Amino acid sequence: MAHATGAGPPAVPLLGPWTDGRVWEWQWQGDLQPLWWVIGAGGLGILIVILALWALVSLAPVVLALVGAALGIRWLAGATRRSRPDRAVQILRERYARGEIGKDEFDAKLRDLGEG
Repeated sequence: MAHATGAGPPAVPLLGPWTDGRVWEWQWQGDLQPLWWVIGAGGLGILIVILALWALVSLAPVVLALVGAALGIRWLAGATRRSRPDRAVQILRERYARGEIGKDEFDAKLRDLGEG
């Protein structure tokens, strides 16, 4: 619906039996919408919320993958450390098995090494 330059917004016909065919014409004073600053501030707020949600949704999988990889590496490193027998305890067990030391000495040394 085209209108002449400077003519303002088009008129809106009122509908209903009480209008008697009248037309509602609305005019803004000046060039800007009266509450432009409220709409602008609200639009900026909505933009910030949308950007924050986008960052959360797009970065969350990356952060979770990095944390999961770090925890997995730590778990694997700890598992290999735990599964590797202590060389001092191994020698102590060999000496006990050969009969070089007795049960009391074996238990005492094992407690000293922190295994018993």
